[in-house]
This record gives sequence, structure tokens and C-alpha cells, in this order.
Amino acid sequence: MRVPYRAWLLIIFLIALIISVINPANRQDVILEHIPTVACLVFLVVVSRRQPLSDLSYSLIFIYLMMHVVGAHYLYSSVPYDDWSHRLLGVSITETFGFRRNQYDRLVHFMHGLLLLQPTRELVIRWMRVDGVRAVIIAGAFLAVLSSMYELIEWLIAVFMDPEAAERYNGQQGDMFDAQKDMALALLGTCISGTIM
Repeated sequence: MRVPYRAWLLIIFLIALIISVINPANRQDVILEHIPTVACLVFLVVVSRRQPLSDLSYSLIFIYLMMHVVGAHYLYSSVPYDDWSHRLLGVSITETFGFRRNQYDRLVHFMHGLLLLQPTRELVIRWMRVDGVRAVIIAGAFLAVLSSMYELIEWLIAVFMDPEAAERYNGQQGDMFDAQKDMALALLGTCISGTIM
């Protein structure tokens, strides 16, 4: 019996998810970070039973969710990509590009738009019976709203935390316009993905 491609991706992802909760940077934050990831996973399993997406869409979602798993394990503002790049390439990404902060969370927000437009467009085509440019625009608008809602929920959660925990969870790293920049990067990723389609 042949195991479907999406089932292999699910198995690999579940293993990574389990590994990510072993000795995380912060146990409380890893649980908070995984709530939307698990919700997305449940949604995908339900949708896949009736209307499976394309292998391309599952691959894009898999990459995006794996990025979340890494961010949740290390905390987004502390993902050690400089250590990894130094070991692999002998250079520091932060020094090479002159960054003043850890950019991993910004990368994930950009990837939100870049990677999720295709699967969202597929769902729009199926559920709303529109295609072409209209499907891309509706999918892009949905992703922009989803990005904004995420930032609002993140803010509401932080309101009930002590200031140090809120800063750690939000990962603003001293940038008062962090939420706006995150939403802008998600929109930029969506626009780039939309021009490729």
C-alpha cells in the first residue's frame, strides 16, 4: 500500500513537533507558540479528508510550519541562525547584512505571505468558485487579515503577561513598530507570490 505524500509530510512534521517541545528555550512560550500551529494542522487534516490540496501546497505549508516549530523551540527572537551559518559557511548572517536584531521572526512573517498564498488560493477556488486573478486577490486579502489578527491576538496575550514575559513572547526586540513591520513583510511575501502565479 502506497503512503500518500501528504501523509509522509504529516509524519515528519509530527516528529519535529514532538522534538520541539523537548527542552525548549521556554516551556510556557513553546505551548503558546504551538497553539496556532496545532490549530492549522487540525484544519489541514479535516480539509484533506474531503478536498486534498496539491502536493505543491502541502510542501509549502510543511516548510512554513517547520519554520514555526524551529521558532517555537528556540523563541523566535533567539533562533541561533548565526551559529548555524557560521558553522556551515564560516560567516555570520547578522554581521554580513548589518542586522541589529535577530531577523528570524521577520523571515517567518515574510514566508507567511510567500508560502501560503498558493494553498489559500486553492481553497478559494474550491470554496468560492472563483479563479484567476480574483482568487489570488481574495487569497491575498485573507492572508493579510490573518496576519493582522495574529498580531492583535499576540498583543492581547502580552497584555496579561508581566512585561519581561511579554517582550520575550512578542519578540519585539525593542522595536515599537514590530507588529507593523511583520504585517508589511507578510503582505510583501503575498505580493511576490501573487506575481509569480
